[in-house]
Amino acid sequence: MTQFELNKQIEEFVSKKGNNRKSYTPSDIDYIAQYTGAGGHGKEGGKGEGLLYEFFTPGYICNLMYQQAITHGYDGGPVLEPSIATGNIIKPFPEKTKITGFEINSVSATIASVLYPNSAIYNNYFETAFLQPERFTTRINAKKFTWLNDYPFSLVIGNPPYGKYKNKYSTYFKTPKIRQIEQFFMYYGLKLLKPGGLLIYLTSSNFIRNGISYQQTKNDIGKIADIVDAYRLPPVFQFSQVPTDILIFKKK
Repeated sequence: MTQFELNKQIEEFVSKKGNNRKSYTPSDIDYIAQYTGAGGHGKEGGKGEGLLYEFFTPGYICNLMYQQAITHGYDGGPVLEPSIATGNIIKPFPEKTKITGFEINSVSATIASVLYPNSAIYNNYFETAFLQPERFTTRINAKKFTWLNDYPFSLVIGNPPYGKYKNKYSTYFKTPKIRQIEQFFMYYGLKLLKPGGLLIYLTSSNFIRNGISYQQTKNDIGKIADIVDAYRLPPVFQFSQVPTDILIFKKK
């Protein structure tokens, strides 16, 4: 059985089971944890946004990112994973850690909720963190900023999507002007941190490599955070050769 075929089976299984963790046996949990999303499966029939965005982070990279959080002073406080998928990146964290996650793939969001029942997982776009519930058609006022209960966070960590920033919510975020979706996740992830909090992302190398191409966004980020460490990586995804970096920022 190919991974794509296994993914389709898991999608059907999860759709029938729902997101009540009590309905999943230990063997069910092991089974659904094998899900890897649509990234890299276009030739096999994969569809939707996941073809571009669903490249799940390998375990050894997740462990490395967690260790970098500890090394750079993560204090054990609340964590935000704004593109959580099935939860690979939060796996190394202690069970008691307060974790909030966003995920637009309903199957991935359900799996994350089942695997990490103490976490708050929202099957929605990260942008909705800054929009008025329940319709998400109005920006929350600047003073309140977000409806997330654990704001401000001690750590924002993840592997955000890469590419041009244009989706169903991007028109609500015209200022500052942001060209790439990974930069949206950087800027607004940093805004959700407490002073001294850390943001650690596995992201496209373009942010560092492209000189002045993203200078205005870099300036906007530089007003609220300092970059304190960075690592250039070899290809880390099974179905993609996109060059990646681990970037570590500290909120001013």
